Amino acid sequence: MIELISIFVLLVSFLLLSLFPIPLNLNKNKLYLNLYYFDILSLNLIFNIILIFFISFTNINIQVYFFLIIFISILFNIHFLFKTKNYFYTIKNVHFIFFISVNLLIFIYLAKNPILAWDGLETWYFKAQNFYNGNNFFDLKNIMGHNYYPHFGTTLWGFFWKNSIPQYEYFGRMIYVYIYLLSIFSLFELTYKNQLLKIILLSLIILICFDDFLFRGYQEVLIFSFFIFISKYFYYYIKYNKNIYLILCFICLNLLPWIKNEGYLLTLVFTISLILITNKLPQKINILVFVFLTWILILIKSYIFQTFLNQNLTHGGSGLKFLFEIDVFKDYFVTILFGFIVAFFKYKIWLFIILSFFLLSNIKLSLNNERNFFKFLKINLLIYFLMLLAMYYDLSYRGDISWWVDNSLDRMLYSLSGLFMLQVIIVFNNYKNFNLK
Repeated sequence: MIELISIFVLLVSFLLLSLFPIPLNLNKNKLYLNLYYFDILSLNLIFNIILIFFISFTNINIQVYFFLIIFISILFNIHFLFKTKNYFYTIKNVHFIFFISVNLLIFIYLAKNPILAWDGLETWYFKAQNFYNGNNFFDLKNIMGHNYYPHFGTTLWGFFWKNSIPQYEYFGRMIYVYIYLLSIFSLFELTYKNQLLKIILLSLIILICFDDFLFRGYQEVLIFSFFIFISKYFYYYIKYNKNIYLILCFICLNLLPWIKNEGYLLTLVFTISLILITNKLPQKINILVFVFLTWILILIKSYIFQTFLNQNLTHGGSGLKFLFEIDVFKDYFVTILFGFIVAFFKYKIWLFIILSFFLLSNIKLSLNNERNFFKFLKINLLIYFLMLLAMYYDLSYRGDISWWVDNSLDRMLYSLSGLFMLQVIIVFNNYKNFNLK
């Protein structure tokens, strides 16, 4: 019973972090934002977890900070409770109730099965423990595991582990579930369907994308979720032509390298795709500035790791090897092909993504912004695919290619799938236009 109460209190704390500082009765004209309810929750949460990330570089007491931010959020929301009559309107909304229910259901499931998987136990746990013990980024060089791995996700893990009532380790990992669900719910606010159909589609996507293994200490679910935010904000930028959305996309994109080292490759591919489609986008100079600053931040991250942790961005490799040996290539080709097939059926969202690419390629989208967004995603998919082929071809000369494919390809594809989720929504919205005869 105590554990159930603690889970509910933790969920309330997540909600309070999602309700401050932008109020629910947002003045859209004033802030130039066209946001729905779950958009506001996700934007607030992103703001607050970025602050937690910055705190990881300081000696600020995380329990004191948590108490202050929760206290301020409570006062803030009490103020708007009395100021507006519509405050409880969205709280009673069926989607919000469903959101709370699904969170509680998965939290309880995680509490009943709290074990850590290999990477979670061997590497990420020690990073989370570092922040749980009140240490900061500069102490990571003294921990067990791989200290060249980035720490954004484990900062959140350790922060909420420390600030949960029972201070059980797995309470810290519940923030991953909350971010995962919030990203999907915010994405579905773009659908034009009725409430019942929305809930059915939401339930289907949540079930298809949910993998309890990834919540056992792995970080891929965070990349998946932030890719949803990235694609959504970039779509908003194309649709509304407002720089605020490009800034939000920029912020979320540049968190990826701090979640996993692969994040900097994902970021590079995204920016290269931007360059290739710049002529289709509004305010071209802003896109180029976006790309330039992103590359600068990647270099800054590399500098920080080399200076303070004496580590590089990679696993210590010396670069890609473009050698060719027929026997190696045959083994590589068969292994990678089988790996893709297994990954697509393991994470069935890719079957929807592939189908959506096929459907969207065979209709004429009515909105110009949707056409440009779809072109951008096609370029991303092609470059990401080539990147994966090059990465694993290189790994085939470094060891057992089967081991690398079996242990990482499916998780890489899961992370990438978040970027293409929005086009599945576009398919839902345009289903009347499809004619497959």
